[in-house]
Amino acid sequence: MIQNLKRIIFQDVQNENETKKVSVILRLNAITMCIYFLCLLCSFFFTGRLELVFWCVPCFCAFVAAFYTTYLNKTRLAVMVSFVIMVCWVVGFVWEFGWNCGAQHFIFVLVVLCFTVSYVKIRWKVAMAAAACILRLLLYAYTTLNVPHCVLGTGFSAIFQVINTVFIFLAIALILTVFSRDSQEMEYKLMQYNEKLQEQASLDPLTGLRNRRSMNEYFEKVSEDYAKGKMENMSIAIGDIDFFKRVNDTYGHECGDLVLRNLAEIFKENMEKRDVVSRWGGEEFLFVFYNRNGDEALVFLSSLREKLKKMRIPYKENIITVTMTFGLCEFDFRQGVDYSVNEADEKLYRGKESGRDRIVY
Repeated sequence: MIQNLKRIIFQDVQNENETKKVSVILRLNAITMCIYFLCLLCSFFFTGRLELVFWCVPCFCAFVAAFYTTYLNKTRLAVMVSFVIMVCWVVGFVWEFGWNCGAQHFIFVLVVLCFTVSYVKIRWKVAMAAAACILRLLLYAYTTLNVPHCVLGTGFSAIFQVINTVFIFLAIALILTVFSRDSQEMEYKLMQYNEKLQEQASLDPLTGLRNRRSMNEYFEKVSEDYAKGKMENMSIAIGDIDFFKRVNDTYGHECGDLVLRNLAEIFKENMEKRDVVSRWGGEEFLFVFYNRNGDEALVFLSSLREKLKKMRIPYKENIITVTMTFGLCEFDFRQGVDYSVNEADEKLYRGKESGRDRIVY
């Protein structure tokens, strides 16, 4: 039963230009007010004030109608109907029972509705809130000058105040819960979207590895870690696929892209969490070994090079094999990024000149 009720309340509107949030707020407010008038009706009935029961029945039916209008896919109409009903019953109750009935306090619920379900600009919302304030003052002035048609006793006034307090807080809490939850979800989705954009901007779209821009930001971070004494050393290496142009020329760029993706997967599987690899450009990859000296990095690269040589990449009816050449050096924090990258690049060049498929350290 509860699930069915939730499905009814949170049912989306069919008009793509309308928002579900407004309809849900109006539905919850209408249900709250229906329960409110049922409570009043029971209070009137059990205290023997049967003549007052007839004030609750029309109000209950009016809010049932307000609830129904939220399913007509005309949200503006539903908002207007709810506002008119709220104003009419508040004015009617104060006129009949006087200031002590406390119905005028529901104007605060009306103000909350103004700011959460109205489509108008903010200045009009402020104007509507001001109008609600003026209405409350006019009702107070009226009750000080006129005797109510139905005078409530002290005990009955207390019942009114208790029921009013409970349902005013309930109505405002429900409205703001739906409104704030929707805003929080929107903020969360926006945050996720921004994080996704940042992630996409920092990754190479083909391999999923970091790109050059991301690596430059990473170098700034590790330089700060070194300055703070969080790390003692770091090694970097530049690896280049041997004869990669021959792969593209022989099998096509689609095959070349497949090779790059397979290499990237091997790198991800074997790199430790503290280490980083990026696509530095074309068929070149930059490796960073966090808090590891050159000897430690050399052990890793030697193992990686052997795994790459054993790798078989099926492409159509062919099996592609590749090797890589690496230039390795320890990062010089005093000289900076460019100096260390150039040093690794020079060693890579020497490795290619001396036969490829090797590590120059």
